[in-house]
Amino acid sequence: MSLHRLALRLAAVEALRGVTIAGRLVYDSRQAALDELGTRPEPRPVLVVYTEDERVEPEGQARHPATVPVISLVVEAMIAARGQVMVQAPDGSTETVGALDVALTDKRHEALLDLLDAQVRRALDPRSYTDAGAPYRRVAMETRAIESVPLRDADGEVRLALRTIALTIRTHATAWPAPDFAGPAAEGLDRLPEPLRGVALALPPNSEAGTLCALIAGLVAPSPTLTPIEQMAGFVSLDPAAPPDDDAPVRFSVPNAPA
Repeated sequence: MSLHRLALRLAAVEALRGVTIAGRLVYDSRQAALDELGTRPEPRPVLVVYTEDERVEPEGQARHPATVPVISLVVEAMIAARGQVMVQAPDGSTETVGALDVALTDKRHEALLDLLDAQVRRALDPRSYTDAGAPYRRVAMETRAIESVPLRDADGEVRLALRTIALTIRTHATAWPAPDFAGPAAEGLDRLPEPLRGVALALPPNSEAGTLCALIAGLVAPSPTLTPIEQMAGFVSLDPAAPPDDDAPVRFSVPNAPA
């Protein structure tokens, strides 16, 4: 996985929580936990964030190299409630378990989805300078396209209260920490590359996303430690055919370089 995709997802979730009618029901790559929907029978707005396709393009008018990531950030906006689904156990028996159920649409649900769509676009606009969006602005450089598509059932006949909002986002590329010179190896979140490191440092450390970043950082090997050069020496000869020797017209020596 390219870690700028992870950074984009985590930052998008952080930017969306609490600023839309979904409230805290915003999730990274998974459906809502049923207990978080509460016990109320009426459907509630829910957002689920994914990253899909990625391509890497050259910068500006250049033909190469390809260094600019362009990612499809997908937000599923739905009006959902508690439902039930039949599952089959390994022994062949079946049981009914709780599941997330997307409501059928009506004029109220469509209006709520339109509002959710507008709020998502506003929160994920890199020009929207909100405190919650600060980590997102560390990753997203520009929004190149937005597509919003409704969902129907498997037969294509019944329209559901769910829209897929796909944003084409140019992001900063993953940049790993530079090698260290004879110093202690980086620890904790400092092992992470940018822009993930900046997003991780902006997250509450005890949050689910903060815990995930700490886990990833623990799996990343530290940057290699380089031995510093103690001295550099060279010569300049006015005769290009002359071999290097101690009698060269100009000689120099730089101790402890580079530091």
